[in-house]
Amino acid sequence: MIELTTAELALGKKLAHVDKEIRDQAVAAIGVTLARADVLTHMEMLRHWKALFYCFWLSDKPLVQQELSWELANLVIVCKGSNSVGFVRAFWETMCREWFDIDKHRIDKYLLLVRRMVFFTFRAMQQSGWDEQLVAQYLQVYQDFAAHPTDPKVPNSSRTHLADVYVDELVRMAAALLKDEEEPLAEMARIPVATLLEPFMRFVSTTTIRHLPPKIQESVFENTVIRIAEAEELANAADSDVEMGDAGDEGVARDNQIEHETLDRVQFLMDSIPDIKARLLA
Repeated sequence: MIELTTAELALGKKLAHVDKEIRDQAVAAIGVTLARADVLTHMEMLRHWKALFYCFWLSDKPLVQQELSWELANLVIVCKGSNSVGFVRAFWETMCREWFDIDKHRIDKYLLLVRRMVFFTFRAMQQSGWDEQLVAQYLQVYQDFAAHPTDPKVPNSSRTHLADVYVDELVRMAAALLKDEEEPLAEMARIPVATLLEPFMRFVSTTTIRHLPPKIQESVFENTVIRIAEAEELANAADSDVEMGDAGDEGVARDNQIEHETLDRVQFLMDSIPDIKARLLA
């Protein structure tokens, strides 16, 4: 059990404060530590996440929860160097340890926090230029915790939630590149989709939890195909609208404000299908 010092408990209270200015100052204080420290030990990271978990526990207003989940997950890309991987690892260890104690009134906000963490983990990989060694370290975190095929200490609901949001957040990250990058399509083409899906390939092929493989396959692999099919359908509908002289709608919000993807948003998924098939059949 990780015991917090009086100072760390005080910081946790500031992180959960209803006053946004006080909360932002506390998050910024942790951000400064993460950005400046050359190397933080695993225990130091766990202590940070104990305080952050405590602060998120106390946040009770929806808008506060949404803002705070974004701010906390954004710390993944604030971290200096290898501290980012350590920060993500400490998050998943904390979540797996505390998961069963999260009550029904709080679980939704923690599911949102997990979603945000997956998104910013992808962002950290992308900002590294998809460095193979760094990507492997991030994926190993998933394999050690939420995507571990056999560990009974890992809650099955954390496994299924990770699978549910994984492709969604990968597409969200890729869509952000269309706005942020000077050559977005070239940057999207670099996304190693098949490699990113390997934790789930290994899970399906090695788990002894019989009821989970169909769920993982549906959430991850079938969802990938569905994304592509929806984009193609939307493109065909748009072509028909143009021919009929009707511009139509620009998209419909779905999956936590993810819109129906246009083909340019999911081209990177389409290009990865042969590699995914080859790895699944290997």
